[in-house]
Amino acid sequence: MSGRVSSSLRVPAAVVAGGILFGLGVTLPGYFASDFTLKLANEGLLLGMLALSVAFLMSEAGLVALGAASVYGGSGYLFAIAMNEWGMSPTVAVAFAFLAIIAYSSVLGTLIVRTNPLAFMMLTLAAGEMISHVVMLEAVHGYTGGADGLVVSFKGTILGMQAADFASPQQFWPIGWTAVWVIGVTLWSVSRSRLGATLRAVRQNEERMRFSGFNTYVPRVAAYVLVNAVAAISGLLHVLNTGFVSPESLGLGVSTNALVAALMGGTAGSIGPLTGGLIFAFAQDEFGARGVTQLLTGVAIVLFIVVFPRGVVGGIVATARRVVQGFDRSRGKS
Repeated sequence: MSGRVSSSLRVPAAVVAGGILFGLGVTLPGYFASDFTLKLANEGLLLGMLALSVAFLMSEAGLVALGAASVYGGSGYLFAIAMNEWGMSPTVAVAFAFLAIIAYSSVLGTLIVRTNPLAFMMLTLAAGEMISHVVMLEAVHGYTGGADGLVVSFKGTILGMQAADFASPQQFWPIGWTAVWVIGVTLWSVSRSRLGATLRAVRQNEERMRFSGFNTYVPRVAAYVLVNAVAAISGLLHVLNTGFVSPESLGLGVSTNALVAALMGGTAGSIGPLTGGLIFAFAQDEFGARGVTQLLTGVAIVLFIVVFPRGVVGGIVATARRVVQGFDRSRGKS
């Protein structure tokens, strides 16, 4: 009986603690951080969001997607083209870009999730590389801007905010922080749902699940569409914040940065990839200031993976558990 009471008290306590942390995160950085620091933090949040989509598919379904950038940058291109060429309002353009990405992910997912993990990884890479080259074609230069990219400066408002508001680090931070929390909680809930349990069981032994009468195909398609929806949101927020989209946002570099951020922070849970995104963004700025970005990035990645094989957050959690267990054992002996 006491166990049930204790369990029932944990949920409200966790909700209250989460609400306090969310509120502090929304308000405090705007008072204590400079615009430059907030700019880097915003970049880290968006990269962390993209890393979260990659990490969720890895941890739940055992699949590595190397084409996350095609969705990340593709959503930005669709948003810009919908306004510049087709005369859509900003809000309608955002909805169009998001739904187009969902449709694209659904079609691609139905074709590739049946393959083995290695083939899946290579197919997502191939699809992403094809899209990154399509925007460079001379035939679509008028739409995509080719190598120059597209400047995105919209008239009107989205959620009551104008283009200048999204470009302001101070005003964009609450949007990015809120989006991260909503997406993080959503993926956390999915991982603890029937869908998450099915995905993990399929990852461990797909043949046994199939022989047990479970559909192993639809859950993986659903997971693939879900993580691409997260990547699309991250890409749309990025283009709203920077006001620019270029072929670089579609490139393999963005996909590998997201994967590295996920590994650095930890792929299990929602906090790890987001933490990895923030670490990566601030580290890149520091390394860039020293003029040896690639060298120091490579060294840092090796050190992080060796020292924290489960990621920074995973390592901290594991250490905390060992400390608590050691404390409990010492109390039991006394």
